[in-house]
Amino acid sequence: MKHSVKLAAIAAAGALALTSLTGCATENKGASESPATDSSKAAGLSVVATTGYLEDVIRNVAPEANVTTLVKPGGDPHTQELTTQDTQAIEKADLVVWTSHDMEHKMMGQLEKLGDRQIAAAEAIPEDKLLPWEEDGKIEGHDPHVWNSPENWQYVVTATAAKLGEIDAANADLYKANAEEYNKKIAKAADEAKAKFDKIPKENRVLITGHDAFNYLGASFGIEIHATDFVSSESEMSAVELNELATLIAERKVPVIFQDNLKNPEVIKHLQDAVREKGWHVEVSDNELFADTLSSEAPTNTYLGAFSYNVDSIVSALSQK
Repeated sequence: MKHSVKLAAIAAAGALALTSLTGCATENKGASESPATDSSKAAGLSVVATTGYLEDVIRNVAPEANVTTLVKPGGDPHTQELTTQDTQAIEKADLVVWTSHDMEHKMMGQLEKLGDRQIAAAEAIPEDKLLPWEEDGKIEGHDPHVWNSPENWQYVVTATAAKLGEIDAANADLYKANAEEYNKKIAKAADEAKAKFDKIPKENRVLITGHDAFNYLGASFGIEIHATDFVSSESEMSAVELNELATLIAERKVPVIFQDNLKNPEVIKHLQDAVREKGWHVEVSDNELFADTLSSEAPTNTYLGAFSYNVDSIVSALSQK
């Protein structure tokens, strides 16, 4: 079983991450100084993104590009395999953007073979800003859910823009400027999130979710994270682990637990029942968090929309204590 190493490492990382966040968002040129654009090339650029989060990066950096997304809303990038249609789209693409760090576990072997036509975007993140993963008691690589750290996501944006500039040199300055503007918006969203989380007493910042995708959020904002599954929707807790988590919820009087759009509702229900047996009632939030995919509807079909929605949902729930 593979899962992230939390708590002490997450708490230690939080202050540093937020201190350095705005440094990743460089100044953007004003509208009157926008770079010249070869719009015919930009409009014809064909890009494949594995997830909606990466699709959103591309749409912000290269809005005229044609983007194909492999993992649809509610899908699981950890377990999804490439279809014939996916392979055909990849063969025609100028660039394929994927996460790496085992996020696209069943696709990565084929994606790595694309050479200069691919970018494993999360590899641009400095290693000291990545969280470790533990499998069977051993550290095995890094947590791939990097978008839940706004600072880390800025590195992904910058690297993707640079790669697009290599593919389409005529519009490299445009992509860079767009990335800088997008990163400023990400930094603003992070500042707003910090202000909201800071209003919750630290001892009450305990987030229980269905999918183990939120550890970077915990590291960034000082939240203790626990999940009922681990890397993929196919993973589940053992009976012992579920009982231990139920005990923690009851002892800490956690008011609300969350499902997400990569949900395993049966496990959440079992957890709620186990907590009740220990003398505490925990609610299951009506607001599903967005884990590995975005929504198909606005505003949560964008990174910033989903991030703000998740933050507001968590803050509202944890403020009940």
